[in-house]
Amino acid sequence: MFKNRMFLAIASGHFAVDVLNSTGAVLLAVLKEPLGLSYAQIGTAITAYLLLGSLSQPLFGWISDRFPGRSMLLAALGVAWMAFFFTLVALAPTWTLLFPVFMLASLGSGLFHPVGTAAAAAAMPERAASATSVFFFAGQVGLASGPFLAGALAGLFGAPGLLPLVAMAIVPTIMLLVAARHERSREVRPRKTVPARSAPNWSLIGASIIVAFIVLVALRSSVQAVYQAYLPQLFQGRGWDPALFGLLAGIFMAAGAVGQMINGAMADRYGMRVAVVWPLLLSIPAGLLCLLTPSVGIAFIACALAGLLVGGQHSVLVVHAQRLLPVKQGFAAGLILGFTFASGAIGTWLAGQMADNVGMQSVMVWATLLSLPAALLALSLPGRKRPTPAPAVAPAPVGD
Repeated sequence: MFKNRMFLAIASGHFAVDVLNSTGAVLLAVLKEPLGLSYAQIGTAITAYLLLGSLSQPLFGWISDRFPGRSMLLAALGVAWMAFFFTLVALAPTWTLLFPVFMLASLGSGLFHPVGTAAAAAAMPERAASATSVFFFAGQVGLASGPFLAGALAGLFGAPGLLPLVAMAIVPTIMLLVAARHERSREVRPRKTVPARSAPNWSLIGASIIVAFIVLVALRSSVQAVYQAYLPQLFQGRGWDPALFGLLAGIFMAAGAVGQMINGAMADRYGMRVAVVWPLLLSIPAGLLCLLTPSVGIAFIACALAGLLVGGQHSVLVVHAQRLLPVKQGFAAGLILGFTFASGAIGTWLAGQMADNVGMQSVMVWATLLSLPAALLALSLPGRKRPTPAPAVAPAPVGD
């Protein structure tokens, strides 16, 4: 798999994009006191970042479908765009300057994700499912690494400490540009005809299942997004060092990456229902322990377990959603990823607004409990597919 240069380039780009994506919460936590930011301001900034990056994904997915053979070039543009604007974020001296460039940086993520998701499968069409799962895993590793690296560097150098992370994006940008030339050479080869997908079942029962799925995605993504955005804020308020709460946020996201690999295997073996319902239910006690324990060691263990349980369903739900959408691959990826991130953004914004009034810990406890209705809705997901019995073969007549 990793001998495929195009796949390696797109996976490396995903790692770099999500390293930068994950640094925003830590950076704002570090700047909270110097810039006098409220939780509402931090929540608004993170929400604007997530919403703009999310809502632009269907558009960018549609554009990539309109211009086949340009996926690697578009992905390189997304990585370079993020690197440029995060450089401005790191150097911005005031909130007035920081907010708009932080928001614009999200468009690079919005461009990269639908293009990258479709390109990962296209780079290895014979192993598309495995390629997509590894692509998501690379992004989760980036999400896990970013908070710790950003926390350590910001603790030493302040916001400009982000610049080494930005410079790291140069390498995958070059790899993607090189892969773009190879991609164009493949376009001249004849393509296999892909059969059109049938439209989803829009009967009353079918529509109810789709609505349940939509609400499930919104609730689950909100829980995960609130943890990713506000774990640094919560433990910064308890007096933790930036490197320490950055490490905690990174472990939460790293556990989610491992959870995606485990949940994918569970879904293949036991069905999507089992792979989503039980982890969501078990994430509730793990998350509450993470938030409420006074012990640093227990907090790390419990947050890792919560990340493993609540973060593992993402790729499973994306695959299921793409089966429901009778549209082209890039647009389908943009729709489900955009909705997932937008739902998380709205949940993050609501949590930030509430935290100034009732406290961050209370809000995160309430967010944790959303996993219960999400688990109940997940009962509508497909169960394990039963093997189709082989047709009976009539015995051959015996000659007289």
